[in-house]
Amino acid sequence: MKKIINIKEKNIMQGEKANPQNCAIARALKEEYKGKIKNVSVLPSHIVLELKKDIYTASMPKEGVNFIKRFDRGLAVNPFELKLRFKKDYALV
Repeated sequence: MKKIINIKEKNIMQGEKANPQNCAIARALKEEYKGKIKNVSVLPSHIVLELKKDIYTASMPKEGVNFIKRFDRGLAVNPFELKLRFKKDYALV
């Protein structure tokens, strides 16, 4: 499934550096999937998203990798759109 996630200023301000479950991107995903996420993990290489009983993974696009590196180092970052392509991960189900 294709998804465009908007990482907003409030996600950046409330996000925690080096916390895959509560970084700015994870917070934006939780906002997008209000109440449907059981677990989320945002890493520079990929995202794992657990919705109810299904698990999805997406490779992290280059702009997401750059954002994470800057965010985790405490450098200035701006709101942006992150285009993701999630696939159902049958190996984890």
